[in-house]
Amino acid sequence: QFRLEPGKSRYVTIQMNPPADPEPEPGDHQLALIFKVPAGRNASNIKINRGIAAPVFLAVPGRIDSSVEVAGLRAPGFVTRGPVSLVTRIRDTGTVHRDFRGPGRLHAQAGGSDLTFPDFTVLRGSTREVATRWNPPLMCVCHATVSVGGTGEGTRTATVRIIVLPLHLLAIALGSLLALLLGVWFTKRRFRARVLETAAALNDPRDGSDL
Repeated sequence: QFRLEPGKSRYVTIQMNPPADPEPEPGDHQLALIFKVPAGRNASNIKINRGIAAPVFLAVPGRIDSSVEVAGLRAPGFVTRGPVSLVTRIRDTGTVHRDFRGPGRLHAQAGGSDLTFPDFTVLRGSTREVATRWNPPLMCVCHATVSVGGTGEGTRTATVRIIVLPLHLLAIALGSLLALLLGVWFTKRRFRARVLETAAALNDPRDGSDL
């Protein structure tokens, strides 16, 4: 037991003594260390104890397998503009947890851009879903790929195709082109009408002239 004053911190050391020949298979085994904070004395009939938990990894000696696999990669197949959300699922298939943090962050390649996912940890036998965002070019048929490495077997890469087509800009461009063509057509029509009127006036027998 110890008392922690407001704004202060303290290191806590724990000791675990696994058996020399443990029954569990080698690798990670998770447990939680819970610090219970008893409710203070008051006149209320209801008291609530609080708990602060910290995850603890107990590594049983033996062969270590850090394998993970890409369990899926999701992205919209067609978009008109960015940003685009890329969501991947990473499954731990090994015997220890796997950290994707700092220099070991998970990366994705999309349309020639290198994207990073937020820091995360995937526990042994569990699956984590993480997302990142990509700002695509104005127009492309692009592919997004997520790859992971490690020991053992498993799917290492997942790829999805994303079509980026700015329909709103194409509609504006087509509308502008149509307006331009209509303007040219009306201009030619008016010019032709003026030419015909001039020719008719010159050929009018009442003015005594002949074209």
